Amino acid sequence: MRIALTNPTCWPEVRRGSERHLHEHAAWHTAAGHEVTAIATHAGPRVEEVAHGVRRLLLPRRTPLGLHNRWIGPWHAFAFQVRDEVRRAAAEGRGFDVVHCLNYHDAFGVLLAGPGRPRLVFHNAGIPSRAYFRRIPHDGWMFRRVLREAEGCAAVSRHAQAVMQREFGAASVLLPAPCDLARWHGTPKPPADGVLRLLFAADADEPRKGAVLLARAFALVRAARPDAELVYGGPASPAAVAAIRAAAAPDDLGHISFVGVGTPEDLPARYARASLLVHPAVWEAQGMVLVEALATGTPVVACAHGGVVDVVDDPLVGRLFKPGAIEGHAPTGHAALATAILEAAVLAEDPRTETRCRAHAAPFGWDQLGPRYTAILESVPICKRKVA
Repeated sequence: MRIALTNPTCWPEVRRGSERHLHEHAAWHTAAGHEVTAIATHAGPRVEEVAHGVRRLLLPRRTPLGLHNRWIGPWHAFAFQVRDEVRRAAAEGRGFDVVHCLNYHDAFGVLLAGPGRPRLVFHNAGIPSRAYFRRIPHDGWMFRRVLREAEGCAAVSRHAQAVMQREFGAASVLLPAPCDLARWHGTPKPPADGVLRLLFAADADEPRKGAVLLARAFALVRAARPDAELVYGGPASPAAVAAIRAAAAPDDLGHISFVGVGTPEDLPARYARASLLVHPAVWEAQGMVLVEALATGTPVVACAHGGVVDVVDDPLVGRLFKPGAIEGHAPTGHAALATAILEAAVLAEDPRTETRCRAHAAPFGWDQLGPRYTAILESVPICKRKVA
């Protein structure tokens, strides 16, 4: 097949789940013998290159009218860039058989390519909600048109799948985001040494990720486990650091550290050193950071909200906690989080847990999920749907 994969931003300039998904997906289908073009934007001029067999188109990130907000911004411009690239490929005699889009803006761009466009698979990487579109009704119109006209729609978790059906009347196939597990499985995990090391590996500036909640819970954790240490790995602005420190107990500040994002090569060892990965986020479509931690043998704690329940569905590899009231897009159940951490700490000290965690991550590998992607790309259209 001649496959195009699209996402508004690219790896590793932007290090989030959908960017890495695009990067790994392109590599997997190229290795499987398909002709793959990955299309995204970056902060620079147009670049066309071939890396490890993958043709990459990195388009200049445009800000229409000099604006960058929910109403108009680079992602809207990207729709028209995708339209132009789809048309250009067809005009040059190398048109795509199918385009797999991880965002509705670029999926809309495929529709704009008009008659004779490639088949379209829209893979919703988030949790769709009518409420989100109330302030941007033109985006809501785009999203519904994509759901109506795409030959196939997919969701990364059962929760996201159910919300799409309930709020938009759109059927979709369940297609989790895979992970290249080799480098995580190949990282040795140090033996437990009596120190409870908690790792937060998300964007501390995003309220829904629960960074401040974890600081509040840490006071309760240290009351029971004075050996506990808390490491924040990931983006954290000075304002976020100040908010976290303000939420923590004064006596705990010396046991809280900020190590930054690090490089992609740093992450497996960082996860392996942790006793627990704590991911107290709400509205997660899937939560790939949980899969990564499990693949290094590290048990996890997560919020029983959104798609993470598809990953943390076994008490032998982690604990879920109830978020409490969600205020300002952030969870508030710090006592429930502390209890979950202390229960999961017992897992971290069990020598059997490492093997269980690594095995639990295995179904999310490309070797398991990649053939499902191929089957869907080959077989679209895959479902009929009525969009509300």
